[in-house]
Amino acid sequence: MYYLEWTVALNRMRHKPGSWQDKFQKNVADKLAANKKKSLASRVSSGGDVKDVDIHESRAEKVDDNYAIYCKTVSYLDICTYNDDKRGLLTMVMGALLYGLIPWWYGDILQWHSILTTGQAPNGDPLDVEYAFVMMIGLVILLPLTYVFFRYLAKIWRLEAFTMRRLVVRFNRETRQMYFLRPTFLGGVTAYNWDEIDAALPKDMPNHEGVGGMLVIGAITRDGVNPHSQITADGAFVGNACRDYQHLLSFWEYIRRFMEDGPDAVPEPRRRRSKWPNPLASMWTVSRLSLPGGFDLGRSFLWLRLVLTPVFVIWGLGHYASLLLCYEPRFPKAIRAASHESEARSLLALLGYNLLPPLYTAAGLWLYYAWQHGLDWRLPLQQLGRLSA
Repeated sequence: MYYLEWTVALNRMRHKPGSWQDKFQKNVADKLAANKKKSLASRVSSGGDVKDVDIHESRAEKVDDNYAIYCKTVSYLDICTYNDDKRGLLTMVMGALLYGLIPWWYGDILQWHSILTTGQAPNGDPLDVEYAFVMMIGLVILLPLTYVFFRYLAKIWRLEAFTMRRLVVRFNRETRQMYFLRPTFLGGVTAYNWDEIDAALPKDMPNHEGVGGMLVIGAITRDGVNPHSQITADGAFVGNACRDYQHLLSFWEYIRRFMEDGPDAVPEPRRRRSKWPNPLASMWTVSRLSLPGGFDLGRSFLWLRLVLTPVFVIWGLGHYASLLLCYEPRFPKAIRAASHESEARSLLALLGYNLLPPLYTAAGLWLYYAWQHGLDWRLPLQQLGRLSA
């Protein structure tokens, strides 16, 4: 769920005066103006130029890819964002609401159609005052619920469904730029110069305070869109949760050396992240319950993880469903050309990641249904053969 990215984007947009978004934006600007601590947001608010990191300075002896790399070439590095895997719960809740609303609407439409065409209930019973009263009460309840869902809740659902399947941060060492691949409501596709970025990595932070932390990389923007502050910040939450502060520095060092010293200065990723939706991988992801602060069921509480297996199975299905309800994105053509991407390979990957997951999901559901009901799994193929004949 891209909640953190959404809050950052809200602070960079112009909103209707007096709206809750405008008030939120003003409160953030006031708090940042009053806060003079050494953090990225407060420096941007006060207009300072001091950074936490110097891109030419090494902060760690070892490097670590943090299992966050999608692709590494001689030109660029594609990295995941922190919230790519934080999904599924909203889809479960919204799916449950739709599971109630759709049958309710279907039943009401059938009944009203029968009443208006035949003057009787669908079962043939004559109409009476009690029946008409119940129908009107149901309609009075259903209409506001439907309005609230599509007016407000559907927008919240977009934080993990009906949007990009993942947010990608690309570091291109040839153009010396950092690119954010995001949907428009989260800030859109943007590019920043590598020499102008900053990472929230204070030099005086104790190692234990970095447990479960994320790498925050941002840049100062002076677009004048925010009416409450002429200088705002844009940023991304890069990679996975880290074990401690030293691990966070090692991950940053991996990126820094790639950009400054070249692709041969860092090892190949131990394991590249897959872009293929997989229900088993979804269940494994949610079962780890990796949260800020270092709480991770995958490493700490194996017994609790086993006890909560039924919960994780259901949650994992919601996670997988949210992936299927999203589309696989790719960078615009200009960025792909600057990164020397093969257009044919990029197009094939785009088609494969978007078309194949629904197909193999449907095939899997059919095999399960056929197994449960004792049907021949080849039945669809036989039907296709008859149609072609």
